[in-house]
Amino acid sequence: MDFALSDEHRMLQDTLRGLLTRHQGDDLWPALAEAGVIGALLTEDEGGFDGSGAAIALTFEELGRAGASLPLVAAMIGAAALAAAGQDDLVAEVTEGSARLAFADAEPGTRYDRGVTIRVEGDRLTGRKTMVAGAEDARAIIVTTADALWLVDAKASGLMLNAYPMMEGGRGADLTFDATPATRLGALSDFGGALSRGVLGHSAFALGGIIAATELTLDYLKTRKQFGRAILEFQALAHRVADMAVEVEQARSAVTNLSGHLTADPAIRDRHVQACKATVGRVARLVAEESVQLHGGIGMTEEYALAGMIRRLLAADTAMGDADYHLERFALGEPAWA
Repeated sequence: MDFALSDEHRMLQDTLRGLLTRHQGDDLWPALAEAGVIGALLTEDEGGFDGSGAAIALTFEELGRAGASLPLVAAMIGAAALAAAGQDDLVAEVTEGSARLAFADAEPGTRYDRGVTIRVEGDRLTGRKTMVAGAEDARAIIVTTADALWLVDAKASGLMLNAYPMMEGGRGADLTFDATPATRLGALSDFGGALSRGVLGHSAFALGGIIAATELTLDYLKTRKQFGRAILEFQALAHRVADMAVEVEQARSAVTNLSGHLTADPAIRDRHVQACKATVGRVARLVAEESVQLHGGIGMTEEYALAGMIRRLLAADTAMGDADYHLERFALGEPAWA
């Protein structure tokens, strides 16, 4: 496997870093679409121009470094699923930035089981979904049930939203479906590739946050002085930073392995999905805890940049199954997308 970035991917990286420097908040999404970043997450057959694991990992790692919490994973999963179902017009609107998608997967009161609080009655959905990022601004919502993916218009009858700010930034919503009309896109197992790309996106986003938190901690230890010396010079702290650096490379390797196996046989791909999510989730929590402890009191303050980094790391771990969930499925040899 060649780990070096191609010229095209270096250009994508430079473009992203420039956009993330110049744009924030509501201005960022249209800027990403205009620059073709959304199209880079999709293959040519899906209406994009890349769609490789390398492009996906690079894009979300840069977003994670910058702390830009956007529902871009939902756009990627949704557009790939819609393209497979022949909904090309909506895919084009997503890639050009005129339409947004939300991805409704988690259900209240459950761990990561699907179809517990939502049921299908013909072509209508009844039940609830929770923590749906970007639902307020979405043109349509991709909804998971026990065994299928569904497309729901954001203005469909019987759909109610209860919106709120998300822990990691941005806004989300709890959704209630009351005999809401929906279009079945296909069996959940048919979209294993799209869902696996979603896991890669969340994992790469977490990797970017892990790197940012580690660099911030290292800079702090170099500048904070005690007894006339930078505290990084104290051996115990230096060893802990070295351990963090090793863990960062473990997370990076897991993301790289998954990015290189997105198009592999589903059984092989699923093992890399589970290994990646379990590894990155474990490292994210370790780095979050170590960063706070190595900073001391300032690491607990809301005004300091580390606070937002930690919230984003914890949120990325729980998205689409946390480390324990995927480790359990890996140990039992179960598919990632049953």
